[in-house]
Amino acid sequence: MKKARYFIPALLYYLLVFALSSRSYSLPISAPGLDKIAHFFEFALLGFLLSFGYFNAFFFSRVVKSVLVFLTGLPLGLLDEFHQRFVPGRSSALSDVLADAAGIIAGILAYLYLAQKIRSKLKDKSP
Repeated sequence: MKKARYFIPALLYYLLVFALSSRSYSLPISAPGLDKIAHFFEFALLGFLLSFGYFNAFFFSRVVKSVLVFLTGLPLGLLDEFHQRFVPGRSSALSDVLADAAGIIAGILAYLYLAQKIRSKLKDKSP
């Protein structure tokens, strides 16, 4: 049960994503690809938070944990797009899922990069 606490940030964040995608709204700025950029960064943060969960809760290899993050994040992106089909004023698109997938990968890579930086700083400080 202690391992589950590492996933609380990702769960809370995804609940926020789901709640926000339940709303119908229009952006005040109309720029091509702006929604894809939003999807990318939204799911990059989710990928980062899921990485925090998997990398701290399990002792698998980095590759296995990265694949698990992706295989958790991608269905969440698909669920978000499926959900948006039923929200008035919203739509779903395969290109949004692709932006979500790219964001998840970016979140994993950002987590790995920051974790390495922290590990090397801690190693330098040890006597």
